[in-house]
Amino acid sequence: MKTLFLLLFSFNLFAQNECPSSADTIVVGDSQVGATWSRTYTGNYLQKCLKGDFYIYGRGATSVSSWIGKGSLDKIETIERSRLDAHKNIGKLGEVPLCKKRIEHILSSHRPLKIVFNFGGNMIRQTDQDITNQITRLMTIVSDHNIKPADCYFITPTFEMEVESNRNVPVRNLESVTRVTNLIKNSLNRQCTLLSGLEIMKSSPYFDGKELLKREIIPTDGGCGGAAKNDNVHICGKAAQDYANRLCDLIN
Repeated sequence: MKTLFLLLFSFNLFAQNECPSSADTIVVGDSQVGATWSRTYTGNYLQKCLKGDFYIYGRGATSVSSWIGKGSLDKIETIERSRLDAHKNIGKLGEVPLCKKRIEHILSSHRPLKIVFNFGGNMIRQTDQDITNQITRLMTIVSDHNIKPADCYFITPTFEMEVESNRNVPVRNLESVTRVTNLIKNSLNRQCTLLSGLEIMKSSPYFDGKELLKREIIPTDGGCGGAAKNDNVHICGKAAQDYANRLCDLIN
């Protein structure tokens, strides 16, 4: 038992020592910016156009509440991206230190000049009140860490990807994304700049002018990677690359 305690203590100490110091930009989000199976989603290209020192933390299936307080879905692996590593799986549960798992600790550890949140896709099934409560709590954390509105960005979902036959998540549509976007916008209370994925991609050459983004592969990056042909949720390929570049133009 004593040996086990020492091993756990040593592991936790090592994990905390792995906490990076200051960074210019921090991005925290869901599978769009970091997932174990993803190599051609938005996060893959975002890391190529962000300026300065940055860290991107992504965990699939998560919403804002998963990253604050006691959190949730820690059983899902967290992906870290930085100048040093393009796609690093840092593990799950206790393998991930708080400075890479909870927003309040991420802000305390990194002391970023800019903080970027990318959420909303997994909040579509949540009630209006649940979404409002999460964003309100997040803005309290941002305020407590003295992050100015001009240095805070919140990216909301963009249009769906076109599919081969059947959309694998029918509830993800223009109506549901618009609802979530409006709720987040109103809840930010001008403490953070909203970057609406819908507005950003309206002028993209990969937008069909109606509701979908065209599925065009980038052969050198493995096509659309883990995005199945009927995956209407995850932005991939050329659309993801264009989306990331447009976001960088606004964030940098």
